[in-house]
Amino acid sequence: MAEQNQPKIGLALASGGARGAAHAGVLKVLAREGIPISAVSGSSIGAVVGGSYAAGLSPERIEEEWLNTDLPKVMRSFLPTFPRAGLSSGSGLRSYLRSTLGEIRIEDLPVPFAAVACDIDTGEAVVLREGPLVAALRASSAIPGIFSPVRWGDRFLVDGGLVEPLPVRACRDLGAEIVIGVDIVPVPRPLSAERHRPGQRLPARLRKEPSARRLAASVARLRDEAFGEQPGAGRSVPGIYSILNQAVAILEQEILRLKLALWPADLLVRPDLSSVGVSYLHAAEGVRAGEEAMEASLPALRLLIEQATRAAESEL
Repeated sequence: MAEQNQPKIGLALASGGARGAAHAGVLKVLAREGIPISAVSGSSIGAVVGGSYAAGLSPERIEEEWLNTDLPKVMRSFLPTFPRAGLSSGSGLRSYLRSTLGEIRIEDLPVPFAAVACDIDTGEAVVLREGPLVAALRASSAIPGIFSPVRWGDRFLVDGGLVEPLPVRACRDLGAEIVIGVDIVPVPRPLSAERHRPGQRLPARLRKEPSARRLAASVARLRDEAFGEQPGAGRSVPGIYSILNQAVAILEQEILRLKLALWPADLLVRPDLSSVGVSYLHAAEGVRAGEEAMEASLPALRLLIEQATRAAESEL
């Protein structure tokens, strides 16, 4: 009887780019604890991870995909083709998703799923609950200016993180009675981190890393040297790349705050992703952060389940 009255648990997965590895960690803990997920919603990378899970990929397989991500794979996904509406057509990402997920449609998934995208004409949030899964994931993760928009009927859709960074409402609309929101949205941080000075070699720990990681670190160092002013004394003036990233983080946090005020999650899980940043090469740290955050939230989740189960039984 208790099993019949157990509430339907939904998972809302936030946007956040490379920080999405934390979603895999959250899924691992829920599966290990035998907590069934009855509905999944996601924006951007949250849609990609959530859609993969809803299609039947195990948390271990999703984690494996993250851990196998290296610089060449990332570059293929962002391969510049310079179409009219973005740097990349997104064909690399589409091919990867199709090879992993096949041609399944959203309405045929074993777990109810919704991907959230944004109509670039109106700014409206568009919840995708029917249609080809790969196309929906591609639309939900179409970063404006990087990937070209996805045509969906008479709409042009882009990244859902613009309007619904954590789609709790979409998850409730799928029938979830308890919604776990996994917030990986970047948080503004002081732009005062130490920078490498011109001519300075990479730190020893980075020189020991595999070549792909060394290359990524070198590119980041050269970028900071090229775009960051270096006054003779005092704090360095942040470079344009850092300022733009910070501006986006500020806007996303404000949107997230307003959306959660309107549609709060029953349980908000916030992994500590300060060591991950925006690098897809730190997936292991991201997965572990997701695991730790979900493990810490298990007592609160079990209490919510117990309360909802008792409430359902008292109505019988």
